[in-house]
Amino acid sequence: MPAVLIVGGGLAGLTAALCLEHHGVDYVLVERGAEPTVLPRSRGMHTRAVEIFRQLGVEDAVQAASATALKMGRFGGARTGRSIADSEALDLSHVLATGAMVGADASPSAFCFCPQVLLEPVLRDLAEQRGGDIRFGTELTAFTQDADQVTATLTDRSSGRTSTLRADYLLAADGGGSPIRTALGITSTTRPATHHYLNLYFRADLSDLVRDRTFSQCEITGPEVSGLFLAKNNTDEWSFHLAYDPERESPRDYPDERCRTLLRTAIGANDPALDVDLLARGVWDTATAVADSYRRGRVFLAGDAAHRHAPWGGFGANTGIADVHNLAWKLAAVLRSQAPDALLDTYEPERRPCGLRVAEQAWLRTDFRARYAIRTPHNAEAVDRQRGTGEIMTRYRYESTAIHGTPAGDAVDLLAGQTGTRAPHVWLERGGRRVSTLDLFGSGFTLLTGGDGVAGAAWADAAKALPVTVHHIVGGAAEPGRAEEALRDPEGSWPAQVELSPRGALLVRPDGFVAARSDAGLTPDTLHDIWRSVTGHGNSVG
Repeated sequence: MPAVLIVGGGLAGLTAALCLEHHGVDYVLVERGAEPTVLPRSRGMHTRAVEIFRQLGVEDAVQAASATALKMGRFGGARTGRSIADSEALDLSHVLATGAMVGADASPSAFCFCPQVLLEPVLRDLAEQRGGDIRFGTELTAFTQDADQVTATLTDRSSGRTSTLRADYLLAADGGGSPIRTALGITSTTRPATHHYLNLYFRADLSDLVRDRTFSQCEITGPEVSGLFLAKNNTDEWSFHLAYDPERESPRDYPDERCRTLLRTAIGANDPALDVDLLARGVWDTATAVADSYRRGRVFLAGDAAHRHAPWGGFGANTGIADVHNLAWKLAAVLRSQAPDALLDTYEPERRPCGLRVAEQAWLRTDFRARYAIRTPHNAEAVDRQRGTGEIMTRYRYESTAIHGTPAGDAVDLLAGQTGTRAPHVWLERGGRRVSTLDLFGSGFTLLTGGDGVAGAAWADAAKALPVTVHHIVGGAAEPGRAEEALRDPEGSWPAQVELSPRGALLVRPDGFVAARSDAGLTPDTLHDIWRSVTGHGNSVG
């Protein structure tokens, strides 16, 4: 019997598979589609998502896939006009200079342009290579749960044969429509749609037209057609989000030939015979919905099943990846009997506020210029209420019983080892190699301390009886010509970065978030009780 049944083979589900494998948890993943969708959706992996891939050991493979994406130009840039041919570039210097569009927080990783249609097959292959039980073309058609397990009915969509599978837990990553969420009767906090679109994925060689004017997004505001072009490779593969009014028409009013005609108009092609190969199409709108509960018994919601909103900013897929990264280590700790079931109750209070935040920010970015923080008389309020990408994707702050103490606020301006935040990145050296502090976090808790000698020994002794790995960060460079395995901080920047004394310490969770710090109650004497408290055993420490 697998420990976890994952339902959904998109980015959230496949990342969940890799996270569970990282923690040594058996799983089965089922996906009703026989193959990943060809319809482009998320295109950019924010820094935090790439950091997660780094921890899972798949960052290089993801970056390699990214390198094949763009055939011309670079990712970025925005244009607007009646068509691509007569479009003008928006001035984005105010956001590009600060890195606000992709996040400029210190990290060993970097933003990665990798469309979902390229990334999903890579993650699936990696999960299968690592021994994962991945079953595409298999649909969850019914499930029940009791105090001990989830019982699922699975249907092979090619043969119609059904089978029964039992698992300890079910992770629902089954998309915005989530039949699992519906079956559980979980309601959502919603905002109504303001815009409706047909997502038209097509192939047309526009190399000559967009040369020297490549873009990420191009807004079309012509009298005959309006919508938004999204570049997939900046040469011959594109998405056009065609706006339509559901009060007057429906997607059925847009047969393929009409769509091709409208695409030629939006492109601005002088040649009516321009070859436009319509590859796939979908329907979506700008409504938002965030589940009112992320857990119901032994079932957990993640990704679009938990939070659905417009794709602006790439927040959906990236937030889903962070969802499952948060949940996986908690499932592993409970399944290994290192933590009680109460630890799983911290998933919702930590991740649902993130879902609400990204849904709000996607809503505020419905206006094209607001998306790029360009103020107009119509979008001033939306621009004022926007948060920076770094704050949304990396500098958020958890508050739950899995964090020692009560943090103030839901985000920070600078990652400095505050409780509830992602531990800060600092480059260290070990054995002549450069190592990020983020590379030190494995499948258990980690104690980072600048103390060596007597202080370091005290921390090490305190951690002996716990599943906690201790890393002593020694200030100063290694002696020339002397090989050593000490973890060196050549610039001596670690204490200042985390605002602790050289003998101070951070207790960091497996997901890289700070659970406790030495200037807020963490000492060698309290380490045991604090670890028990943040893993749900119920002990409290003053």
